[in-house]
Amino acid sequence: MPIGEALRSARIAKGYSFEHLEEATKIRAKYLEALENEKYDVLPGPIYAKAFLRTYAKYLGLNIDEIMSEYNSGQEDTPVVVENRVSEEATNLTASKRWRYIVAGFAVVALIGINAIYNAGARPEQNKPDVPRVVEGQPGDANNAGTPSSNGQSQGPVQPNDGVRVVLRVTENESWMQVVADGNTVFSGLVAPGEMKDFQAREKIFLHVGNAGAVEANVNGQDLGKLGEKGKVVKKDFFAGQTPEVDRG
Repeated sequence: MPIGEALRSARIAKGYSFEHLEEATKIRAKYLEALENEKYDVLPGPIYAKAFLRTYAKYLGLNIDEIMSEYNSGQEDTPVVVENRVSEEATNLTASKRWRYIVAGFAVVALIGINAIYNAGARPEQNKPDVPRVVEGQPGDANNAGTPSSNGQSQGPVQPNDGVRVVLRVTENESWMQVVADGNTVFSGLVAPGEMKDFQAREKIFLHVGNAGAVEANVNGQDLGKLGEKGKVVKKDFFAGQTPEVDRG
């Protein structure tokens, strides 16, 4: 008896539906129907055809050896065609995988390149924000300011009516700082240990430092000491006519 007829007869005799058989054998119903119609080209390939046929025949209680022998004898006429089909499928699968690997490789390289460009030139000071291009300020004119002493204090302090003057001295470690006088950025950059900066404005000086523990300040002749703890970012406004103070918390 032909394979398809044997499978169909056994299924009908047992009263099985394709839906039941799909759940029981874990083989899709369309493949089971193809086996009964002996349309093996519907299946993924000869390996799957043999496996599905063996499983289906076993579940229906048929003689597996007879079924497989009948199947093999029917396939001897077209071995080359089957092999070519398998080979073509394998080639297409391999090419598809190779292309996915190539695309993934390019994506990884692109990400590494973008990360390298983004981090190029990065410096250890992480507290430095993006700031506009600035011009370093000059000390106040001789009519309003004295000469800073070695400890950072100003000789001849500026009086409240003369505006506000801030003298900064960096101690043991470098510090990034930004200084805005009356709305204009007059300095932005790193200051090395031992350097001193002197700034003056009519109404207000805004100070932003990235390492408060390394910066000592003198405002209008009043020594404020260090602006805060080491590594701490501090932002502070100093106004003309206002008694300066620093929160070191």
